[in-house]
Amino acid sequence: MLDTSFERPLGDAGNPASWPFPVKIERVLRAYANEVVTGRFKDYQVFVKTINSLRASGCICVISTCGFLARLPQSIEGLRDEGVVLSTLLRYRALGQRLGEDRRVGIVTIDRRSIDEEIRNNCGIEADAIVVSPSRDGHFCRAILDAAHPLDTAQAEQEMVATALAAQRDYPQIGHWLFECANMPPYRAAVVRATGLPVYDTLQLGIEVHANALSKR
Repeated sequence: MLDTSFERPLGDAGNPASWPFPVKIERVLRAYANEVVTGRFKDYQVFVKTINSLRASGCICVISTCGFLARLPQSIEGLRDEGVVLSTLLRYRALGQRLGEDRRVGIVTIDRRSIDEEIRNNCGIEADAIVVSPSRDGHFCRAILDAAHPLDTAQAEQEMVATALAAQRDYPQIGHWLFECANMPPYRAAVVRATGLPVYDTLQLGIEVHANALSKR
């Protein structure tokens, strides 16, 4: 988990009660949200050390609470492990392959401008992929990225639904949502209700990776 101080409501991947199995959460000190999201944070080895520490403590798989860790080179020792999947963005191509040719994945991220070439190359995200985010000046982004105020889940939900509905109007070919941010799962049900489309998020990623790890024991 990044070095954050905001509230982690039920459904947030950083809240242990969100998971259907025991989890261990380790905070990566000085890995602040703004720096990691924008790519200014470059000390990749602190994440590798954290992954190795979690594995050594008995964790059978590892995910992260920031989808922008998809920026980490997959060639790094410790990331070439199917039990380590640090971002839902790494599932973008597989998710798209499940849709018909006339349907596309809509990525909802906390900062669409930071989905850079490095992330696109690592995840197979096309240059014309549908990538949207709530307003950078809105309540959700200011609470998560800037810790500017306490998180109001009702207000955050309204922003998430509005973001998805606007994207659906602009891109009617969207057939599935992919939530990049691990703080977004609390709003999954509201987005599904509003748009009628399924959502893939960090909780689903973690459950999937955990089940795969169990099957290989």
